[in-house]
Amino acid sequence: MSESLEQMLYAYAQRLLPRMLTQVCRDPGSVCYGCFDRNWWHYKIRDFPSIILQQGGYALWCAADIGLLPGEARQIAAGSCRFWNARAIRKGAFEEYYPWEQGYPPLAFSALAIAKLVHAGAVSADAVMPGLKVAARQLVRRFEAQAANQQVAGLAAAAWVAKVAPDLVPGDDLQRLKRDTLALQTDEGWFVEYGGPDLGYLAVTMDCLWDLYDATGDEDYITSASRAMRFIQPFTQLPSRGAGMHNARNTDYIVPYGIARFLAHGGQDAQIASSILQRAWGTLASPDHFAHAIDDRYWCHYIGHSLIRSIPLLKQMAQATVQVKHGYFSRSGHLLAGAGQTELAISTKKGGIFQAWHEGRTLADFGWRVMHDGREYVTHWWGDGWSARQSPNEVEITGHAPKHKETLASPWTHMALRIISLVLGRRIIARLKNRMIFKREGGLRYSRRIAWSEGRIEVTDTFYGLNENETPSRAPRSSVRHVASADSHHHEDLRLVCGWKKQEKINRDKEALSIVTVYTPEVGAAP
Repeated sequence: MSESLEQMLYAYAQRLLPRMLTQVCRDPGSVCYGCFDRNWWHYKIRDFPSIILQQGGYALWCAADIGLLPGEARQIAAGSCRFWNARAIRKGAFEEYYPWEQGYPPLAFSALAIAKLVHAGAVSADAVMPGLKVAARQLVRRFEAQAANQQVAGLAAAAWVAKVAPDLVPGDDLQRLKRDTLALQTDEGWFVEYGGPDLGYLAVTMDCLWDLYDATGDEDYITSASRAMRFIQPFTQLPSRGAGMHNARNTDYIVPYGIARFLAHGGQDAQIASSILQRAWGTLASPDHFAHAIDDRYWCHYIGHSLIRSIPLLKQMAQATVQVKHGYFSRSGHLLAGAGQTELAISTKKGGIFQAWHEGRTLADFGWRVMHDGREYVTHWWGDGWSARQSPNEVEITGHAPKHKETLASPWTHMALRIISLVLGRRIIARLKNRMIFKREGGLRYSRRIAWSEGRIEVTDTFYGLNENETPSRAPRSSVRHVASADSHHHEDLRLVCGWKKQEKINRDKEALSIVTVYTPEVGAAP
């Protein structure tokens, strides 16, 4: 008898939890008791604890609830709440990447976890009231429009703080935040994440939408989560089991809890949820499954408790087969296309990067990098500056490859960052994002034309304005756009083309350099 998804995830969580427990200080006599940042309390290589990791306490509590851990684990969860409270009342809370940061993600996610632990009975509200007061003041005054998963988490945190300490969050503020937060969802169902959709963060958003429903009983949040799930579904039916580098923030994972909540709904939502979970998590035993490349930090962050909370819900799993639908998502710029046995996923707002599949053979093309006048330019970059023109079996993307300079950490940059953050607090966050995540319009003019038929893909890449001695090189899977939660290992890091033959021809004239690449399935090659 084959193992059910519930059994598979339960067994995986049993193996995972010792890693998460290793991250937390388990000594009740230590002032660090309950801290989940091992780099701070144990290795002493960080000079502050990243407070967002206190979500690990909620994961332990949930694990004890379903018998994955003994009841004594609840004491550590309670310690995590008290440690959070001690840090939340310090100057510059809440910190994730550097001291005195006042970051929104650590505020939103940690406060949400602590408020739910208070409601569950881990500690009394009075035991963490000073921290809840600090968090509540910030949650009702701040709004994160660029990364919607964080804003939805912040709204959920405010709703749960209101549930355990009603006087801290005015009802009018909750309604205002609800209106503005749900407005971040597009008509295609996705929430904006640094300019576009990201399935990993969209699944996190779904978790938080269900937290909002549980706190408020407002069914608008379920409706929103259903729309998000329907956007996720076609991408999970691709052979890649997700969008991967087609995501705006380059995530590979899809967290299960918010999707699994729909299993009890019945009807089409339950069918869609089953199909996503089977594709995204049913292949957990595969060595290349994304779960095996998630680091301990993100297991203690939201991924761990999403996995653990989903396990009891999987009893209601039903077999479901939903075919991927080809089509163009005009708002996100994603194109799912095919001809016969050949399938493609193309991201027009990432310079036309694409993946293709043919009878088990896989192909990934992540564009180009080129040194021009001593500076690096990249075509694999999410942005609204790309324009796309689509016709049957063909798409052309035009725009400008942005200029890129790698940012490296050093003692001097960290020293300067600490001084500036001590003085200016969160006012420097926008500048850091503009430097590391976003780019100004402009750059090196570039176009990509992709044409396909069954068993054949032809790509024409054209660069304008290159010097005679400058030739582009093919980009690896990695995106140079800095997104801290991405960049887990993927098998495409080592091999982009498997079972396809590649033919390349370069043409150069005074105005442009064109590279024509033809991909065809390699005869006799093992898929």
